[in-house]
Amino acid sequence: MEFFPDQLDAEDLSSGVEVVRERADSTTVVSWLLNDLVEDDVAINRRAARRMVRIQAVVDHARRHPEVYTVGDGPDDAEHATRSAVFEVSLRLQISETEVRRLLTTAETAQEMLPLLWESAQDGFVSLRCVEAATGAVRRLRAPINATAEQRAEAAEAIDLVDRACTAWAMSLSPAAFRRRVHALTARLDPAPAEQKHARRMAERRVVVEDDADGMSWILALVPTVKALAIKRRLTASAKHLQKDRREGRTRDQIRADLFADWLCGVGTKNAVKTTVFVTVPIDLLNGTRFPAQGTTGAVTATASTPGEALNPITSPTWAHLVGHGPIDPLTAKQAFLDAPAFRRVITDPVRGIVLDMDRRSYRPTKAQRDWLILQHGTCARDGCTRLALDADLDHEQQWARGGPTDTGNLRPLCPADHTRRHRTRIHYQSRDNRTVQVTSPTGFHTTDPPPF
Repeated sequence: MEFFPDQLDAEDLSSGVEVVRERADSTTVVSWLLNDLVEDDVAINRRAARRMVRIQAVVDHARRHPEVYTVGDGPDDAEHATRSAVFEVSLRLQISETEVRRLLTTAETAQEMLPLLWESAQDGFVSLRCVEAATGAVRRLRAPINATAEQRAEAAEAIDLVDRACTAWAMSLSPAAFRRRVHALTARLDPAPAEQKHARRMAERRVVVEDDADGMSWILALVPTVKALAIKRRLTASAKHLQKDRREGRTRDQIRADLFADWLCGVGTKNAVKTTVFVTVPIDLLNGTRFPAQGTTGAVTATASTPGEALNPITSPTWAHLVGHGPIDPLTAKQAFLDAPAFRRVITDPVRGIVLDMDRRSYRPTKAQRDWLILQHGTCARDGCTRLALDADLDHEQQWARGGPTDTGNLRPLCPADHTRRHRTRIHYQSRDNRTVQVTSPTGFHTTDPPPF
């Protein structure tokens, strides 16, 4: 009772006890919720590991029994069956084939090189992100193919050390801190000289485009640090020079981004590679009309000889569309049309103002046919594939060797991977009336055409 002041009466004491009890009850509730959250996180980790094991089992079975997916007994049937199994997993789980291969590689590497960490992951105490970070880092410690017995023993000892360290760290570190420690440890244990490590990373250089909102995208490039700093320095110096012009209303960041895009597109250079760009702009958009008159379906296709993307007239009569991406705003569409040195008119359904059908004596489609199919489809015709039709193969639905004509009603764009699967495996590709392509696997799975916007 000494905790409360002497002047408090019985009512004050009673209310004080209730406050303490209420606070205690609230703490218990929060503690229970947090414990439940941790238990759920463990269950999520366990399910993620089980998912990778199931993916591995599917692919391993396809490797051992290629007849599930392939039609013959060729020497590369096992490879085609493996790719087909990865493809079907991606369709069923609605994730990319790249993601499936990443999960497969992670599971195989963890089981082979990090058994302690993998066991903890299967028990739910290690997240998928930590397993991926560890497997990606530890692969550099593998002994080379022509290694001596001593080198193999050293590599095995280093890998075992990483396995034990990762298993302990994963219990107490965030994924970011875990990743930093793993990379620091493997870098210290890697016996390769610095020049070889740099050459290894140089082999991974690449450019990545990531879509953002409102017709914008990020362009990311993995390049040597010296070149990266030189690029940034040149952009900054040029932006500073341009900002000295009082008429310049752009910020320095905006100028750097514009210069970056112009330089990559070859603006002002003699050796710029020229590519054809399809820009489909509705007529009413060019006329300044927001909504077209009833029955109007005209579109203008501008062909430009500058690097860039293709635009696709999907369904909307008032918006231009970016192939494989979606609609672009009217201002960008108009500017693309004004920048084009030439254009031709295309009348969309119900009237097709150009004749593209050909006699089946010709196997190869014409450029006009290819252009039309690019505009009609935008991407690979197979359900869910976002690869550009601009880079696709034109596939005869009824094979040309069996009497199929080379006309737009029998042609469809399939990306190289789908085109190969269509002819080398038992996966069936069937065109619908709207020219989208349904896939049916040998196990009976069919893809569905998503509803329009």
